[in-house]
Amino acid sequence: MAVRSRSPRRLLALGLAALSAVALAGCTSSEVGGGGGTAGPEDSGTLLYSGFGGSYEESIRAAVFDPFRAETGAEVLFDTDGSNVAKLAETIAAGATPPDLVDTESRTLAQFMAGDLLEPLDFDELDITDVASQETVNDYSVPWYQFSRNLFWNADAFPNGGPQTWAEVWDVEKFPGTRSFPTYPTGVLEVALLADGVSVDDLYPLDIDRAFAKLEEIKPNALFGGQEDVAIAQGEVVAGLYTLGRIRDIQSGGANVQYSWDGAVVSVQSLTIPRGAANPALAHEAIQFALEPEQQRAVLDALKYTPSVQSVLDELTPQERADLPGTPETNAVSFYIDGDWYAENWDEVSSRWQEFVNS
Repeated sequence: MAVRSRSPRRLLALGLAALSAVALAGCTSSEVGGGGGTAGPEDSGTLLYSGFGGSYEESIRAAVFDPFRAETGAEVLFDTDGSNVAKLAETIAAGATPPDLVDTESRTLAQFMAGDLLEPLDFDELDITDVASQETVNDYSVPWYQFSRNLFWNADAFPNGGPQTWAEVWDVEKFPGTRSFPTYPTGVLEVALLADGVSVDDLYPLDIDRAFAKLEEIKPNALFGGQEDVAIAQGEVVAGLYTLGRIRDIQSGGANVQYSWDGAVVSVQSLTIPRGAANPALAHEAIQFALEPEQQRAVLDALKYTPSVQSVLDELTPQERADLPGTPETNAVSFYIDGDWYAENWDEVSSRWQEFVNS
């Protein structure tokens, strides 16, 4: 099978000074199944998966790793460093053992690739013929779902209709109240530019100065990070940008929150194997298992995000696809994060963001 080729972008200036040996102290040592709590990632039957913890880990366990253990007999350990580019770089540079499998989204995937932190996948061991968007496959990763962050509003606060565009989110006179945005810049800079009149097709390369100038306008009426779930559910926040899965959980809890696909921020979630992983063979097995239709359906049921395989997408109705990220029905009004742009500009963006949120 032909391997998709995409060369890593230039190496990131990670700014790492004296690197010390980093073992797997950050691992939660939680396991799927009950046997053998002393098994380590170097053991042939153990897979160390690096993800994000919390309710996400619970859902992924039930959808993928519990059945993976049942089928293979492998133990699965978890840590919560799926987005921690610096830690993986330190671990590899120090010669310590990295995780076997890292769950990563568009921005961090590009950073991992740019930092030469990933092993090329062996496509003789993977069947990717059912992957719907072949352009999302590259030498180092395969997609297992797509997710989004969406514009939301509290329908109790705006019984006659809430803000439907990012320009309206910025209109605090017409739609008074507190807004909330994630604690990181990815997606927030883009929606600020959309609010300032930039079209989706012209977002990249991002005009950082213009984006931060627009964010300064909304800052007196906005929260960045924190207890978004509680604030949104209790009506303390009336509009903003939030992960769609969490919005739907808040709706399920009884809060009258609505959302829009206009200007939604879409990202591809991928599975990767770090350079020097102790058990790449088992990691390949786990990747293949995650691409099976049964597991793809389970991830859709658990997280309500878009499967990556065509066979499962074909089972969905047009109405179902119209409420999922990365489908033809929603792509017309949403956009994808440009991970390569963030990999090349992350140092500047991160520095500007920290200065902005802390001032």
